[in-house]
Amino acid sequence: MRSSSAPAASRPHDSSFASRAALLLAFALFAFPAAQAAERALTLAEALAIAERESPALAAQRSSVAAAAEMTSSARELPDPKLRLGIDNLPVDGADRYSLTRDFMTMRKIGVAQEFVRDEKREIKGRRAENELHREQAMLGDARAALRRDVAQAWVERHFAERMADVVDEQYAETDLQRESLQAGLRAGKAQAADLLAVQVNLQSLLDRRAEYRRQAARATALLSRWLKNESARPLAALPARLLPARHHDVATHAENHPHLQTLERQIEVARNDAALARAANKPDWGLEVAYAQRGPQYSNMLSVQVSIDLPLFQANRQDRSVAAKMAQVEQARALKEDALRQHLAEARATWADWEAATARLQRFDEALLPLSRERSQLALAAYRGGQGPLAAALEARRVEIELRLQQLQLAAEQGRAYAQLLYFLPQENQP
Repeated sequence: MRSSSAPAASRPHDSSFASRAALLLAFALFAFPAAQAAERALTLAEALAIAERESPALAAQRSSVAAAAEMTSSARELPDPKLRLGIDNLPVDGADRYSLTRDFMTMRKIGVAQEFVRDEKREIKGRRAENELHREQAMLGDARAALRRDVAQAWVERHFAERMADVVDEQYAETDLQRESLQAGLRAGKAQAADLLAVQVNLQSLLDRRAEYRRQAARATALLSRWLKNESARPLAALPARLLPARHHDVATHAENHPHLQTLERQIEVARNDAALARAANKPDWGLEVAYAQRGPQYSNMLSVQVSIDLPLFQANRQDRSVAAKMAQVEQARALKEDALRQHLAEARATWADWEAATARLQRFDEALLPLSRERSQLALAAYRGGQGPLAAALEARRVEIELRLQQLQLAAEQGRAYAQLLYFLPQENQP
């Protein structure tokens, strides 16, 4: 008897609530797009482009690249010549003290000295400067990849936090409808107070969940403001339909060419150049100095020429030890690159596993769980309209359907996080 009379008691409230909901929906459909028309939605691709254009970190690294490029043109040049000025043999006592002209040995001297570094050493220094330039360029690519990953992660976090908050709002509306029905049934003596209290507790729980999702969205917006500034406040567009237009083997194929690995490879080359310079130090450089000396008017002026040559006499304690130290640095750079390569591949494969698992689970939700839940809701609603079932059953079926949609969004968020992480590992041409 209770189940057959409860629907009749609650239907006036259902009709009133449905009318209000229809009006609200109509307002949302027409007023909301008009309000947002002036503020274009921010796509993921646009967010990435803005971040690359506005990033101070990338600007700093570009300046570092420019500085390294300037150094490559001067690395192979000889050192600058030196101008030498001086006084030789100035007397400090006697009748001619501090005189520049009376003593025949006193000379005012001006000269030029030039150091001649061996061509082999200058060529090694040139190659080293070029490798430093390539290293800075690779570091720029690595910084760009990391920036795109971080921006995408923040964008995805905000996108799904907002969508989950919207689903919770929908679930709240459904639960509030159930509360109204129970209140009507309670006034008619056809419902239990405990059921109404349970629904009210559920409403408060939904408010807490919505507040948490709103917090996550606000936090992600704050993170985006670091790279996008005021653009981070714009509403977000839909997620790209095809998140990952790449294949699994692209991760391993791109590993050796990844900017981070290329940075370490160039560091190996720089260390090799340093070792080559240390070995070349065994071969001495030489210098030339030409000076003109002026004496007093009663004496002849002088011209002097001298040559200087480095003497690497103690190679075992100096040059050989320097070579050994530089070779150890080469091995250090190789080991660091090998460790980075292993870490790179391990993290990429783990992230790909997360991506594939989330994708498979989402497919299960799309093909089975959500259709079955939707069918159950439709059957429960049809039974209620035909007087064959209570409203509570229809509302519960709808609640379960919305809960599954929320779980689907959580899975989609996991997939989106994996996608954002994979942006760091994949070539940029395979990205949005």
